[in-house]
Amino acid sequence: MNFFRNLGLLAKISVIVVAILTLFLGFNALINYRQQKSIILEEALMKARGAAYHAVQAREYLSAEYLEGGIELSRERYGLIPVVASNRIGLLVAQDLGYHIRQTSDRYRNPDNAPDAFEAEALKAFRAEHSLLEYFEETTQAGEPMFRYLLPFSADESCLQCHGDPDQAPAYIQELFPRETDQAYHYELGEIIGAASISIPMEDLYRQIYTNLRFDLLVTGGTFLALITCLGFLIRLTVTRPLSQLGAAIGGIMRTGRFDEQIPGRGRDEIGHLIEVFNDMTTHLREKTNELEESERRFRLLTENARDGIISFLANGQIILFNRQAEKIFGYSKREAIGMTISELIHPECASLHELGAQEYLRIHSAELMKTIRRIPGRRRDGSAMPIELALSLTESDGHIFYTAIVRV
Repeated sequence: MNFFRNLGLLAKISVIVVAILTLFLGFNALINYRQQKSIILEEALMKARGAAYHAVQAREYLSAEYLEGGIELSRERYGLIPVVASNRIGLLVAQDLGYHIRQTSDRYRNPDNAPDAFEAEALKAFRAEHSLLEYFEETTQAGEPMFRYLLPFSADESCLQCHGDPDQAPAYIQELFPRETDQAYHYELGEIIGAASISIPMEDLYRQIYTNLRFDLLVTGGTFLALITCLGFLIRLTVTRPLSQLGAAIGGIMRTGRFDEQIPGRGRDEIGHLIEVFNDMTTHLREKTNELEESERRFRLLTENARDGIISFLANGQIILFNRQAEKIFGYSKREAIGMTISELIHPECASLHELGAQEYLRIHSAELMKTIRRIPGRRRDGSAMPIELALSLTESDGHIFYTAIVRV
């Protein structure tokens, strides 16, 4: 905190602006990340949906063609069974796309088609809610982030040839899949029998998200840097430089005691108004100073040309004014007399003054001395005594008391 307090105004503003923009940049990055992720997931959904539809349509197309062409399947044509063919086509497509495409069913014949936990949950949901047309979620698979998508398919006429009444199934199917152990018989027309399952690894998608996010951060960060630079220049031009000029002008006044400094005017904003007030203040103080100097000059002329000696001193007796006639009377120059005590101008014959000291003596006798003109023994520079007449007056200014003595020989 002390470090921040000791910074210059421009540095403080820069730190505050950088902190605010950093928070904004972080907030913007979070929003941008969510937007990018939403876009990427939507893209993954569209790709998965397309791949699943192609897989289902391939199975349905093969089924329809077999029915229309009266094609009978056999052990030798096992690879042309719609589900088998569709799965194998999906594997070929998956190699090119980097996806995992397969058909799954909880009433499977091929163990490779057995559903995993996610697929089993999706199949359960399809049967519980017939209006559910697809099932997808971002999840993990074998510890890797994965986008999973399932599209259900139902039994048609071609499916019933192999999965309907086991007595009506082709002989090679009955041979391969005995009714006693197989769970894939007794399908009903339109029944949900499985789903096309698409798994898209999210690593590449996240890499794309981070690439886009990094680019956006660089662009936004560069924009912020340019903004901070321009803002710093403008603050320096419009705020700190005028304030520095104002501070330098005040420092010059303190060093010289003169009010001649004027700062060039600027607009009517707050700093411009401050500078205008400062210039008005220095003008006013300059006029007052000139008046005071003129008054002091007249006072000096009055005191220096007076026929009587004029001596002013503080309550402790220290002399602060010693006019020309006082120089002639006592033989001291003004330079010598300023700073002396008034008791040094009084001859030792005035024992009470010297015994009490000037300050104590004035405290006790000042009221009496101010009533009348008194004759007391003065003391010249050479130590000789001389009688003088003294009239004393007291003045108080700003809580300070000082005396003025009119001395006549």
